[in-house]
Parts: sequence; structure tokens; C-alpha cells
Amino acid sequence: MEIMRASALHPLRVTALICCLTLLPASGLFAADLVLQKVPPLTLAQVPAYPQNLARYHFGARVEAAPRSNAIVSLQLSSNSEDRNVAEAALLCDDPTVGYPLSNGSTSLLISLSKIENIDKISFRNSGAKGEVTVATSSAKLPADSAQWHQVIRRELTSNVVTASVGPSDAKYVKLTFTITEPGRIAGLGVYSVPAVADFTMPRRRGVTQENSQSIAFISYNLSDVHAKARALYVSSGDDLEQANNMIDTQPGTTYTFGADDARPTAVIDLGRETTVQRISTTYSPREARVDFYVLGSLPGEQAGGAVVPKTLHLSDNALAGLKPVASVADTGKGRAAIDFAPAIGRYIMVRWAPVSHEDTSFSVDEIAVFSGNGSKALTAANTGYGGKEAKDFKDFKDLGEGKEAKEMPGEGPPAEGPPPSLPDPPPFVFVPEIVPTSP
Repeated sequence: MEIMRASALHPLRVTALICCLTLLPASGLFAADLVLQKVPPLTLAQVPAYPQNLARYHFGARVEAAPRSNAIVSLQLSSNSEDRNVAEAALLCDDPTVGYPLSNGSTSLLISLSKIENIDKISFRNSGAKGEVTVATSSAKLPADSAQWHQVIRRELTSNVVTASVGPSDAKYVKLTFTITEPGRIAGLGVYSVPAVADFTMPRRRGVTQENSQSIAFISYNLSDVHAKARALYVSSGDDLEQANNMIDTQPGTTYTFGADDARPTAVIDLGRETTVQRISTTYSPREARVDFYVLGSLPGEQAGGAVVPKTLHLSDNALAGLKPVASVADTGKGRAAIDFAPAIGRYIMVRWAPVSHEDTSFSVDEIAVFSGNGSKALTAANTGYGGKEAKDFKDFKDLGEGKEAKEMPGEGPPAEGPPPSLPDPPPFVFVPEIVPTSP
């Protein structure tokens, strides 16, 4: 009887199995959907978190190394996850994946800024080097052994990121002296000014380096710098979306952390305008992973001329399959990826990480840098965006008022909302005559 009852139910089981198999592709498609969350606009309250990095060639900075200096033309760009550069010039470029080696013994780096600046902190990424670092500042160029250097900090080198508060302090020269007991590499050097709203409302004009090096010209200007109107637009996960711009702030000590259950962390960066891109690099949690880079002229589902950016962007498996990456990198666990590719025109950069295995620690991204391969044209486009005939269209800073608009940084997109507002006009000059008493 039991056998007969089982046989009688068999067709029902087959029917149920067929139904499950029929529904499987649809549910699988839904599970593969990528849901991106909109990053809130930058606010004035966030300005202190984004100081300007002054140690850059495009701001007129220079670097000297002792006892041995390597020619600036010997600068080598990183490729995939490898970095073999030995020239100290890399420390003043915008690519976070190009580092500088520190060997056993003493090494000094002298950073010369274009003028005396109000310096607040110094930071850099350390990979493997052990020993200590001493930081000293001066407003005048001094011999390396001069007692007039103002020592601001002396500390042991830590793994990953070294950050030192040195100010506020006025200085034009910054000397870093490394005493190394175990060799390693440093990258992402930053000498940061005291944060100011003017870094966004009236960005510093950037120049083209005069150094005879195509490599420096290639990576001297990062299109995705948050100070250049670029913005983190979408992320696939994370508990604090307001921190997403940490991925494009040129600070090695700040990161954005994705959700622990996010199998394919994804970030979309809005460059603010359509431009030609030839290189993308990124640093992140050291993990074996594949990194896919996309250059997009528009976002999937975006309507031409649309002024509203949806709070969530849903990409189906088919939509994702239709997006072809311009390049991919297989990282063996070094936590950096960089790739050059044929020129591609677009406004949006999408980066997707696919870790080979799931780990208990969350996945964090330090920096995403984008380069056009033509420094002079990139700088021209960036600088004219804040001046010239467009200047008359600037909103007055006082128009930000006290409401919601007062809390949002200018230049949020997409679409780009135009140049940032200028500072208020100076008060009108009023002539007050002075009455001089006369003798009778």
C-alpha cells in the first residue's frame, strides 16, 4: 500500500519540480540584480574632512631625496597590481598605486611647496617598512643638518597608514627623515592645508608641470579628485553613505567601507563632465580579487536631460551584461590595481570588486583615481570651469541662505549644476569726510 501511495503522488512531485525549474531563472535574475544607493550631496559641515593636498606637482611642489636621488624621467607607472617605481617624483603625483621604496638606513625627503602655507597634517601609506620617521618644517630652505629645523613629530612607522598632526603651522619646506630597519614602500604622500570652504568655492588654480616626463604628465592630475567637482554618486552598500567621497579625497587615511555581506562591492563616480579617460587606479583592502573598470557616457536607465537622480539605481543581470568594462585587473592580494587602456569618453566611472573569497573583515576602498592621459587639456578643462566667461554665472555665496541649500556643497551632480558660487561681494566703500578743526 505504501508503495502504491508513493506512486500515486509521483506526478504531483514532478509537476512541483517543473514549476520550481520554471521559476528558477526569474528568481536567479532577481538575485543577480545590482541595487545602487545614491550618495548624499556634500555639505558645508563636511568641509573639515576634506583638506587640500598641497604636495602635488600641479600646485608647484617639488621633492628631493638624500642620500640618493633618482631622475624624474625614470618614473615608472604601476601596472595591474605591480609597482616597480624607484623615483621619488611619484610621491607628488595623484596616482595612489605608484610608490617609492625605502631601503635600510637613513633616507630624507625634502618637500618644497610653492609658497608658505598653513599646514595641518601629513600622511602617507606604508607597505612593509619598519623603523621611525621624523618630520620637521621650515619657512626657509635650510641645510639638512641645520638646527633651525622645527621638529614637529618623531614616531614609529605603523603598518598601512601613517598620519601625523603638525599644525596649524606656517611652512614652505617639509622634511621627512626615515630611519629604516626593514625595507618597504610608501605612497600617497599628503601635506594638507587647514581645511577651508574656499577649497571648494574657489579652488586653487592648477598648473601643468614643466618637468620633462610623460609619466608625470600622465598622472599629475586626478580627474576624480573631490576638489575638482567630482563626486561619489552611487555605492552598492555601506552603513554611512555620506562617507563615500572618502574614496576620492586623496587621503590615504580615510576609507569607505562596504557592507559585510556585499559580494560585489561597486562604486560609481561622477566626474562632473564628459571627458576622455585612459587610466584608472584604485587602492583598497588587501585581498585577492578581480577589479572591473567601466567608463560610461550615461547611467543605465538615465533619461537624456533628466535633472532628477534616483535614490536607488537597479541594474538587472542583463543590463550588467551589456556593460563592457574598459579593463580588468586580477589582484593577487596586494590591495591595489591600475590599468591603462585605449582612450574612452565618458562622464561616469564604475568600479566593481569581486573578491575571490569571503572574509570576516569588511571590504574598504581607500582611493579611486582617474586620468585622461593629457595633463594640459585636463587642467585647462578643470580651470576654465571656475573662471572666465562662466564667472558671471556664479551664484553669490550668501544665496545659500540658512535652509537646506545652505548645507549642500556646490557642484553636485548629475547633471552638473554649474560652477560653484563665489564668495560674497565686498561691502561698498563709504567715504566719511574728516572735519579738521580750524583756528578762529
